[in-house]
Amino acid sequence: MLQKSSYTQRLINEGQQKITLKKLVKFAHYETIFKFVFFLVLIVITLYSYDIIQFQQFLQEKNFRRFDCRDLKWLFVGLILIHITKEINKKAVTGYVERQLDSKYIGADRQIRVQKIVKWIYDTVYYSSATLFAFFTFRDEKWFPKEFGGSNFKETLYDFPNIPENPWVPIYYMVQASSHVHALLLLMVYGTKIELKYWEYLLHHSLAVSLLYFSTMYNCESIGIVVLILHDISDIFLALGRAYADLGKTKILVYLGFSSIQVSWLYTRVYVFPIKIYDCLVNHPQFLPYWEQTKHAYYNQIGLMVLLFGMHIYWTIFMVKVGLGIFSSGRYKNIYDNRENKLDHKKEN
Repeated sequence: MLQKSSYTQRLINEGQQKITLKKLVKFAHYETIFKFVFFLVLIVITLYSYDIIQFQQFLQEKNFRRFDCRDLKWLFVGLILIHITKEINKKAVTGYVERQLDSKYIGADRQIRVQKIVKWIYDTVYYSSATLFAFFTFRDEKWFPKEFGGSNFKETLYDFPNIPENPWVPIYYMVQASSHVHALLLLMVYGTKIELKYWEYLLHHSLAVSLLYFSTMYNCESIGIVVLILHDISDIFLALGRAYADLGKTKILVYLGFSSIQVSWLYTRVYVFPIKIYDCLVNHPQFLPYWEQTKHAYYNQIGLMVLLFGMHIYWTIFMVKVGLGIFSSGRYKNIYDNRENKLDHKKEN
């Protein structure tokens, strides 16, 4: 780590303290809202437990294909692979990140920033791989969105309540589920100690895992895959851009990276996502002969997607603020990622 004069060190410490106190006051109420919404969602989705049993009985009575419990093996395979590949990534890039990271990060904040950048590097590779696999495997399905390059799109709820016939669906779905379960477990174990945005992240990961679980039990994998893809596409640029913002030495590339985040995010999560929700609202199961048996599945999936879209709008506000700061001052300042962590807050108090 570079040696700094006592004067420079004092300025950095004072600057970090001001940022911390300001951000804590400015963002504290968001965590209260996210905490309330999390428990509200938890209560609501718990009420669907009995309906899941009824829906599965309905599928069995009507001889519809159901989720095969034997496919759970791919969930455990995915958890093992993700854990191993994350450890490999950590060993491979941590040293580089520590050397390249901006010297403005010091102490516990520097350690946490290194961990996050290492994670973002892994996320870039993972989401790129998942997106490419989904595109080449599912692009000819009638539920694959034309906005993502689908060649045979009819509607998102095409052929519901049947499970998609593509044999890669359960493997892809379980591996993706393992990624979100792994992230949720890590957050629950370590996040309470260091993460000021704990309830925000907990709500997001819980919504993702819930959508995966209920879409599996309700034979709505087609909806789930569409949601996964639109998240993964924007997450590629989001993870890469956030990592390069602290590691990159070329300012123009930092700005280009941020621009790619904005474009991919706005297109997938603010434009395409509500279109898919609207498609489900217009082409919903009420026109099927099984409406009474499928309506709760429909309400569940629409409700989870609307909540997720609400979080997208919340995050979009921060992106717009960062963009305005870049164009007005010509300086990159991430007011979302630069919210301080609990360790620094405790140290200062």
